[in-house]
Amino acid sequence: MSWRPLPTTLFFFALAGALALGGWQMVAARPNPSVTPFLYPPYYGRSSEESIFDHSSPNYTLTDNKIVTYAGEVLNKNCPVPAPPGTPPPSGICDQGFGSYWSYRLGIYLWYNGHDGIDYGLSYRPLLAAADADQVVYAGWYNPQDHGSNLGIFVRLRHPNGYQTWYGHMSAVAVQSCPTPGCASIPRGEIIGISGSTGNSSGPHLHFRVTNPQNRAVDPYGWVGEGDSPWTHNQRESLWVQYPDISGYPRNVYPGGNPLPTPTAPPTGILVDDLDSRFDQIPENCWNVVNTSAANSQNGRMLTTRPITEGSDTCRARWKLPPGTGAGLYAVYVRIPAVRATSRGALYTIVHNGRTDTIVLNQAVFPNLNVPDGWVYIGKYYFDNASLEYVQLGNRTQDMSGDAAGLELAADAVRFVPLAPGTPLPSNTPTISPTPTVSLTPTITRTPTITRTPTVTRTPSVTPSPSNTRTPTNTPSIRPSDTRWPSLTPSITNTPRPSDTRVPTRTFTPSRTPTASRTPTVTRTFTPSRTPTVTRTFTPSSTPTFTRTPTPTRTLTPSRTSTFTRTPTFTRTPTPTRTLTRTRGPSPTRTPTFTRTPTRTRMPSLTPRPTDTRWPTRTPGP
Repeated sequence: MSWRPLPTTLFFFALAGALALGGWQMVAARPNPSVTPFLYPPYYGRSSEESIFDHSSPNYTLTDNKIVTYAGEVLNKNCPVPAPPGTPPPSGICDQGFGSYWSYRLGIYLWYNGHDGIDYGLSYRPLLAAADADQVVYAGWYNPQDHGSNLGIFVRLRHPNGYQTWYGHMSAVAVQSCPTPGCASIPRGEIIGISGSTGNSSGPHLHFRVTNPQNRAVDPYGWVGEGDSPWTHNQRESLWVQYPDISGYPRNVYPGGNPLPTPTAPPTGILVDDLDSRFDQIPENCWNVVNTSAANSQNGRMLTTRPITEGSDTCRARWKLPPGTGAGLYAVYVRIPAVRATSRGALYTIVHNGRTDTIVLNQAVFPNLNVPDGWVYIGKYYFDNASLEYVQLGNRTQDMSGDAAGLELAADAVRFVPLAPGTPLPSNTPTISPTPTVSLTPTITRTPTITRTPTVTRTPSVTPSPSNTRTPTNTPSIRPSDTRWPSLTPSITNTPRPSDTRVPTRTFTPSRTPTASRTPTVTRTFTPSRTPTVTRTFTPSSTPTFTRTPTPTRTLTPSRTSTFTRTPTFTRTPTPTRTLTRTRGPSPTRTPTFTRTPTRTRMPSLTPRPTDTRWPTRTPGP
């Protein structure tokens, strides 16, 4: 695919228009032809509205310091004077930080300045094609060697009317890209993958982006404000045939609709395990056998290997479709063990009906609350049952090369679930849900990571509860839905904003810093109180070092006055006194040993001793 940046002349023309009109409108409004609605919800059940489309500048530009909603409300970084009608912001602060501004109309902070799509709170749930598609423009990692950039794992679909839909931050895909319009036939409601938190994301969600035939990002909800949208590329009409259900949170900018019903659990189908006769390794025994509990892997056994990121596979696992099962369409599921599976770019190849398809899957996030058994859907495929057909997992992955040495790729079991045996061509019926246990309530936490107080103290307050309650407005926080400041590639939701934490797990690390910060404070304050420690350490280093060197350099000498009364005790134990004087003999001319202050120079090194730095952990207690 090709990316076309905004021409320089057009950019300056737009900028001049923005300045001339007070920065509210970019250029003179141009009429847009009416568009027939064609979109359906991209997920089952309900979700929450996490971030909205910014009609002011949906290109990740923060310089305008405002957000314009599809209803025409203007949200400002700096609170306007006089204040508009509605609910004033807490503490009089309109800027929550990182592009989130206060809505007087709704009484909440809205996300975020420059956003070019809609974020829905979906935690590892099936994602659906929002409309019939005739091409998969792209499916996979935005950058396999930078898993924190942009949309991470995403799918981009082209629709017959020229519009495209983008699905960002996924954890697995179930479709394959193809080169030209008409190369695919994906009906609306087809499962195209699983949501996640890959790329520049602060928590599991779906970044849903719509681009028009001119490849401009547009708001699928249209424009209902007065006049024309400041974003002159936007159509006025809503593109939704059916609004998605966003009742996970009641105070929303956009209207909500009825939920799509979640399908029932699929049947088990034909299961092929790594112990099955229809499973093999190439070369033989190139995988390591790991025995686990039955809850962690199929039949309590799994295979692992180290991933490689260059060249061809040097170790492969194959699960073959058993003969005699009949030709037809099959939904394929792979099981990810609960242990040892840490690869983020596992590549599964499906050989079927004379063709080869490949999908990418982030093993590291499965199982989870919405996929508790680790069975992940990777697509539906037509098997002719006449040739050698199988699912293969090789050791070449799309993990980042710097991380691969510390990761493990896991192989366990595969399920082939017949959908329409005997069907000569793939049907257009919606695919069975890969995650039958998906609840209708999204497991998005509105406060996954950083408590976003104005001082930006990033102490993670993540408590991943399944509820969709937003953080109270007086304790602002980063939502898991932020597609954070993208790279300069204009046609993708651009990302790099360094100030945004991308993955909640990274933000947890600061919570350990108190341990580190305790070490310096305590090592200093506990130095005077180390008398009992020193009495232990002086056991191996002969008492005479103490009794004969009352030098002022030893601040511990005064505290040892009671220790002198113990001198007979040490003199009674000739064994320790001889341990240090083996080379010198029992001669009383041990005084020279005290002029050799290795013993004394060793004493200061006792202060940062690991044993001493651990005392603070014990003393404070719970």
